[in-house]
Amino acid sequence: MNTDSDSDLSSIISSDDDLIKKSEGSVSMGFKHADKYEYTYSGSEMKVPLYVGALDNSENTEVAAMLFLNGEVQPYSYTLNGKVSKKQMVHYFTLGPDETINFTALVTPISGKKGDVVGMQFATVFRSDYLPKQDGNTSFGNCGHINSTICIPVKMQASGINETKADTVKTTITDIPEETMAMLEGLVANDTDNPLDYTSYLEIKTADKRNRLYSKNGKLNLTLQMYGGKEVAKKITFFINNEPVKVDNYDYCEIKTTTDKMTVFDVSIDVSKYKEPCSFYAVAATSGEDYVIQDDTTQSERCLLINK
Repeated sequence: MNTDSDSDLSSIISSDDDLIKKSEGSVSMGFKHADKYEYTYSGSEMKVPLYVGALDNSENTEVAAMLFLNGEVQPYSYTLNGKVSKKQMVHYFTLGPDETINFTALVTPISGKKGDVVGMQFATVFRSDYLPKQDGNTSFGNCGHINSTICIPVKMQASGINETKADTVKTTITDIPEETMAMLEGLVANDTDNPLDYTSYLEIKTADKRNRLYSKNGKLNLTLQMYGGKEVAKKITFFINNEPVKVDNYDYCEIKTTTDKMTVFDVSIDVSKYKEPCSFYAVAATSGEDYVIQDDTTQSERCLLINK
């Protein structure tokens, strides 16, 4: 189900029939069946069997596949049909209708210290190559939507590479606006339930509340807000055309959420090398052992980034 605020079904149907077609179908993905879902890193490359498949798709579908480990995008290579791929952050698979691909990821953790237990998730982006037209309805529909597995534990008997750097941004804790709470309360059936107990939300604030972002002098300055779920540590990565990009010259930013409150923070991203309109979104993943409390991977709205 698409939940973007500016892309409800009626507007999509009336304005862009092609988007309806592109949004059809889904992806099956996850860790291959095993008796026990956990890994131990002892200094040697881990072998992680995975699968990705297309469901109910009438045409070929491009899917971006990535791993999150300790809340960070984890580079990996993979073996398929006896061949080993290059090591990179994101891999792309083109799936025919109802096709499933089984492969084995080769993983050397870039994060985590000896003695830690961290979470690892597999995630896919549906129709990652879709980009709306700048002069029309810029909704992505179901295209560009990220879906992730639950976290499975990785016991760190050796430390990871630990070369990535976090931007510890300044955060402001505010009350959640009444209009936001009213919208969330309309999504639960039982009036006694707290809608914030079920999931977390990551939002990019835009002046016109539409999914268009504009840079200025090659810089994209954003205000983000996160709320819902439990009080956990989150690492937030930013993606342009489904590839992670630096934020304030760091690999990701790190925040701590507060129960029943909204966490607000600002970031700046250099987008000067992107000359054409691009897709843009942020993903928040739980880090450390907080994944035991809440292991959801939360994607912001998908936006069309337009460089000025």
